[in-house]
Amino acid sequence: MPSNEFTMSAAPEWLAHDPFGQPKPSDVSPGSTLLSGGKTPVILAAARNGYVSFRLLVRGAGEFSLRSRLSRGLQIDLFKAWYHCIPRQDGKPPVLLPDALVPVRSRQAFQLPDPDNRIEGQTTQEFWVDVYVPHDAAPGRASGKIQLQSGTTTTELSLVIDVLEAVLPDKPAIQMDHNSYGCRWAPKEYPNSFSSIKNRDRFWGKAIDVLHNRYRIFHEHRALYHDLGYGHSGSADPIYRPDVVGSGRSRHLDNWDLFDRHYGPLLDGSAFSKAGPGSPPPRRIAAPIWGVYTPFNPEWPAAYLHWGEPGYEAEFTRCLGQFDAHLQEKKWTASRMEFFFNHKKRYRWFEWDGDEAKYAKDDSYILEMGRMWKSVATQSPVKWVYRMDASWQMKNQWERLAGCANFWISGGFVYWYRQEVERVIDRGDIVWTYGGTPAITEPSSSILANLHRVWTSGFSGFVSWNVEVSPDPWFASNGDSLAIIYPGERFGIPCPIPSARLKIQRNAIQDVDLIIQATPPDRLTARRNAV
Repeated sequence: MPSNEFTMSAAPEWLAHDPFGQPKPSDVSPGSTLLSGGKTPVILAAARNGYVSFRLLVRGAGEFSLRSRLSRGLQIDLFKAWYHCIPRQDGKPPVLLPDALVPVRSRQAFQLPDPDNRIEGQTTQEFWVDVYVPHDAAPGRASGKIQLQSGTTTTELSLVIDVLEAVLPDKPAIQMDHNSYGCRWAPKEYPNSFSSIKNRDRFWGKAIDVLHNRYRIFHEHRALYHDLGYGHSGSADPIYRPDVVGSGRSRHLDNWDLFDRHYGPLLDGSAFSKAGPGSPPPRRIAAPIWGVYTPFNPEWPAAYLHWGEPGYEAEFTRCLGQFDAHLQEKKWTASRMEFFFNHKKRYRWFEWDGDEAKYAKDDSYILEMGRMWKSVATQSPVKWVYRMDASWQMKNQWERLAGCANFWISGGFVYWYRQEVERVIDRGDIVWTYGGTPAITEPSSSILANLHRVWTSGFSGFVSWNVEVSPDPWFASNGDSLAIIYPGERFGIPCPIPSARLKIQRNAIQDVDLIIQATPPDRLTARRNAV
């Protein structure tokens, strides 16, 4: 194709293409076709207060730029897809597949082949197109165009969006959660942002900024983010908890500055009133986060050396009460505060499992912790929950810990215990399940499986157990099954950028919300019981 001669076409969100214009093999099915070959308009339907998406394929060689417009107040966000180089063990050429999505700046210029992605012979660049339909958009047909400018030549792709009467709820019915641990990964993912920081306060301030931007990107995609601040030993960085001072009945919490800077904007919702640097503007309503881990563990705020002694209980409950009082004073009472133990005895810090307990004898420790917690937290206006991540013993623990633990994150065996888990849900406990995130190489639609399985089973949430990128996700990706977001610093963006998988998950959450909204409650119950 001669230089500066370009074509555009559109593909459904679940049909990715490689840098040579070929469909991703695992995405191809008998019904997979393009939305438009370029000569016909892209026609989509969208509820208000939400998004509809497609993939834009630009074919050609040389420099070009993109412009977009839509009527009726609809807004377009463009993202340039990065082609991840995934080496193969059989010695064949690496797999090149799109996933990371880089926000497109106004009047940004592009080039094929892309000099940054460095793919020899590249003929196609994929873009992700998000169309946002505001809450107050008038129902009816909106029209617009995406224009490609190359030299003096303009190529157009027409868009038609049927805006529906339906309005998506502000809060999703199913919580798709993404779990992480601490913030020590931040300087590795954002080396430029941290390289010149020598001052302790500035370091922790930057770490808080990075974490807030993670919470923001998941919030905007109708998902949750959980970040556990302490390790298996119970130690934690100072942004995750206040200081503890004194001993015995004089032991108390002090110096809330870093904790408040970290959690305050999340617990009052103000963190979500703005977007991360380089990201599209926020569209979801700013609101307090669904829930958050608390720093309580066997070693904090009381020393585990004194476990079982009256002094341990005095220190633990006194500090727990002060923690609760601080939340009330700040009016941070809208989010669930999760009393949770993550340690495992195989790491040799404690002699019992708090997380995924394997032995029934460990329940006595969990119940004792629950007794101390309930003595302080149960009459509080703060939304305290006792979270248990259960696997080996879940069926037994649902009964043995009834009245103590009331927020269950259960492993895959939960699907074996249909009648038992329904009793847990009926008594008012929260039940989620957990698992992994599909790799880039899996079908793009694979990200839907966890959401649909949780929803049809009557659960209210799913936890992807970790958020983590491979050492080199760009040129030596391992499939990045944990990287549903990516650090944007490579592209001059000091905050996370989304993946196509995160976008597809968001759109699927919207679909479930619309189905639930339109279905009578008795029909939903019948559907769950039929699964």
